[in-house]
Amino acid sequence: MHKRIVNQAIIELTISPVGRLLIKASDQGADPTKPDMEFVETYYAGNRSVYLPGSSLKGAIRAHCERIVRTLDGNVTACDPLKREARCRQLSDQHGENTAAIYRDSCTVCQIFGSTDMAAHARIADAYPTNPQEIRLEERNGVAIDRVYGSVAVGPFNFEVLTSGEFTTKITVKNFTTAQLALIALAIRDFDQQRVGIGFAKSRGLGQVNMKVNSVEICYPTAVIENQQMKFLGNQIDSFSNNVVVGAGELVNDAESYGFPTDDSFDVNVQAQSDDYGLGATLSFKTNDDSDDITALWRECVSKWCSLVEGG
Repeated sequence: MHKRIVNQAIIELTISPVGRLLIKASDQGADPTKPDMEFVETYYAGNRSVYLPGSSLKGAIRAHCERIVRTLDGNVTACDPLKREARCRQLSDQHGENTAAIYRDSCTVCQIFGSTDMAAHARIADAYPTNPQEIRLEERNGVAIDRVYGSVAVGPFNFEVLTSGEFTTKITVKNFTTAQLALIALAIRDFDQQRVGIGFAKSRGLGQVNMKVNSVEICYPTAVIENQQMKFLGNQIDSFSNNVVVGAGELVNDAESYGFPTDDSFDVNVQAQSDDYGLGATLSFKTNDDSDDITALWRECVSKWCSLVEGG
């Protein structure tokens, strides 16, 4: 499915620390005045700035999606990447270049975030500060305690933590099913409610964040809007009303070979708008004082997720 794009979801997030947060740089710099553990930095807007790497965010979100799937223990699966015999690490040996079969037999999480045999359908960008002037860093001290003797084993050492500031990023998911969007939304919800954290020393109170969804855009690059209907060029599929969210299961003719669900659409209160060039349509969901379109979208997606878990 990477050779074509039938739909795409773009989720814009704002992330801010609750308490202290540290995502460590890979190594210590040459500056002796810097702490032993530095917050990862890069150049942004012409200056050095801390940021939240997309790889760290993706790893944390994927790990929690795996927890959700393993907790449910229903008609969804999450492989164990640490086991050599994990099925998602052997699919290319079984199916060769049959990418549809590799996707179909991959676990629920690998279908979204990829594996050694298949590229990810979800991509998460680096999160940069919305206002660099609001970033606040401080140093903390710590020691490692010997578990046998109860004395100091390592330390003291100091580390740099983020205490305030907002960061924005985007999660892009192409060729998604509506149930896959639900799993990502549930993970975002749990981070926002501080059920899980990211970064260093989570077991010691660091790493809790607020994770708010600012907007969601559902894009159909081959759709043309005619008479309040979305017609998909080049595909022998039915037209849809322009207020319908449609997953990949109803946008491809070979859905069965990929294991896509056939019931993969629902109505929303948002109408798709035609792109400037006349080809392509986008449904935009936002939260404002008058309505909460994003919550309504997630509820419909979660309903599809529940049906998938129960095998319906």
